[in-house]
Amino acid sequence: VKRGDISFNMSGGEQLRDYLHVSKVAKYLVDLTLQMKDLGVVNVCSGQPVSVRKLIEDILVEKNWSIKLNLHHYPYLDYEPMAFWGDKSKLDNNIES
Repeated sequence: VKRGDISFNMSGGEQLRDYLHVSKVAKYLVDLTLQMKDLGVVNVCSGQPVSVRKLIEDILVEKNWSIKLNLHHYPYLDYEPMAFWGDKSKLDNNIES
């Protein structure tokens, strides 16, 4: 968008991922760190799957950007799962979301 491109090349966008804005990640990390206790491994995640296409479409609406999505330009990678997201139960049990 900033370069003035009229289209954005991407896969079909059907992959499901766990998206969490960096500001929320930072807040969770600070909250966990300030507890000053060993919690072991904690998934810092939303716990909710979202399609890559929906994520991009929502960002375009939020930013009021108009750029055409060139879907299926890139193939799906055979070594990458089509769907994965985190379990945030341990995160929820240790901090306030």
